Amino acid sequence: MKTTSTPTPSSPVTRRTFLRSGAVLTASVAALSWSARAQINKNSRLRIFQIGVGGIGGLQRSGLKGHPMVEFAGFCDVDRRELDKISKEFPDAWTLKDYREAFANRAEQFDAAIVDVPDFHHAPALMTAIKHKKHIYAQKPLVHQLSELKMIRDGLNASPELVTQMGNQRACNTGRMQSVEILLRNQLGRPVEAYVWTGGVERGHYFTDAWSAYTPAQPVPEYLDWNLWRGPLTTDLPYSEDLAPRRWRAFWETGGGQLADWGCHLLDLLYFAYDLPSPEAVMTHTHKPSTTGHTSHNQSIITYAGGGKFAREKFVVHYNDSSLMPSFAALGLPPTLVGANHTMVVCEEGTLLLQADGKITIFRKGKVAESEPLPSVQPRNHWKDWADNCFGAKKPLWTPLQIGWRITEPALLAVKATRFPGQELRWDAANFRFSNHEAANKEILSRNYREGFAPPLVS
Repeated sequence: MKTTSTPTPSSPVTRRTFLRSGAVLTASVAALSWSARAQINKNSRLRIFQIGVGGIGGLQRSGLKGHPMVEFAGFCDVDRRELDKISKEFPDAWTLKDYREAFANRAEQFDAAIVDVPDFHHAPALMTAIKHKKHIYAQKPLVHQLSELKMIRDGLNASPELVTQMGNQRACNTGRMQSVEILLRNQLGRPVEAYVWTGGVERGHYFTDAWSAYTPAQPVPEYLDWNLWRGPLTTDLPYSEDLAPRRWRAFWETGGGQLADWGCHLLDLLYFAYDLPSPEAVMTHTHKPSTTGHTSHNQSIITYAGGGKFAREKFVVHYNDSSLMPSFAALGLPPTLVGANHTMVVCEEGTLLLQADGKITIFRKGKVAESEPLPSVQPRNHWKDWADNCFGAKKPLWTPLQIGWRITEPALLAVKATRFPGQELRWDAANFRFSNHEAANKEILSRNYREGFAPPLVS
């Protein structure tokens, strides 16, 4: 089934708001009294239900470790080996393999949900958590389908009391926070354009090769519930090690390739600094359209309204994978050795180059600025600040889902546009559709969900 709700206008939550005021982004949450908060957080501690135990799930547990008011009430995973391991580490917590059972039968036993599952499960799990009024920590990219952005936005608007955080923990690195401040104060002048690039889609720990077909079916391991792993998918996918547990990112039905996987870690800087609106258009060049597998050597042009605080009438973001970076010579910059996963912002008076983990390089007048002053920023704890806010603290959160869905939007547009290489798709953000391409509306906006696994409607 597909959502048919009509989007309603809302005032976006912005990075600028709290960087200048020090307040929590979601002002309606911050304004809650302790008694109102207590009605949400019913237990004396923040009791958390984690959906997806292995892989990135360990990072979340590590980030929350030592918080005196946090405990894990339960865990869900379709891999019995993961549940066996977590039961030894948390012997008092319950375990199950179907997260829907926890919300149906144990909802009073936890206050918050962590969603650490493959991308195609995100929207069903997140909407279920919102429907049950649970605080949320959710992995990036926030959702898998463009239509699911609207679901999350509308669900959050209906539950403003919930404290949420998206898993782009790199945003709290000192260098990334300093970069936001540099751009916010126009230290390098008004922005002209931006270049962002990731690594490539090739066989490794997280990906198979680009344009891959599904591997012929292999026997399903006895420890894995393949039916639940498939979850909302209507396609009867054959089990293979190229899907579970890691390489699902490489396939159209389950992941988002490099562009979606890294987008929220790299494009977020532009949203925090400039409070970008939704894109106006996207065009992605690649060798041939995506198939069962995602493409590589993608070069995407994402166009935003400019003017005002921007140096040009349009603000253009060049978003590529496969380490396709701009010509430093063409930009008047010196030869510079860089790898994948960078964000470059070209401004009127200089250029900022930011590595994903926070290394900053500033260029002025065609040279590296060796003595560029760096702003002072306060240290943040990505995970524990979220937990503290669930108890009523007013700490700034870098990526509540109200801005997380907006950062996910351009990443999804870039990767979905690989189905129509070289064709410019005009994005009607008010209606979550393409204004000039009905084939794209039919093929890349949404999906059908298997009965029993669709995201619930929230009003």
